[in-house]
Amino acid sequence: MSFQTAIRPAESVDIADIRRVARAAWHAVYDDILGAETVNDHLREGYAPPVLERMIELDEVGLFVSTADDDVVAYMSCGMTDATGFGDLDLYVHPDYWGEGIGTELLRRGEAHLRDLSVRKIRDEVLAENEVGNGFYRAHFQKVGERTAEFGGQEHPVNVYERTV
Repeated sequence: MSFQTAIRPAESVDIADIRRVARAAWHAVYDDILGAETVNDHLREGYAPPVLERMIELDEVGLFVSTADDDVVAYMSCGMTDATGFGDLDLYVHPDYWGEGIGTELLRRGEAHLRDLSVRKIRDEVLAENEVGNGFYRAHFQKVGERTAEFGGQEHPVNVYERTV
């Protein structure tokens, strides 16, 4: 790594950068799986500025950015999903920074936030066709199952992973 990284809570000024990273990562991973139109629809809905602003405001949702030499290159959101102690996280790194350890750094920060929320276990799902995401999860989580999920009007196989916090 020839750059200086830092992780911090996201702020309103980061919304455009989070959207930029999301656009690059989602298109790189999902265009061939879901199609660019479906990806654009998801980005429009899931990453609308009011949605991100609300995530920043909620204490129970951790929204963090990772910077490389002060530029936002990754982000992660995490929170409790189930009162029995399960949480999840969504983590995306700009493709130019894949393999640099930024995702692992964000995972550690997310675990600290989830512990503060009394989360005992992270459960996440990754489309089976997402080679990049599955590679990351195989390195850090245990695969505990498979299922199908609808995305863009189509059924897709999904791998289910867990990690004790």
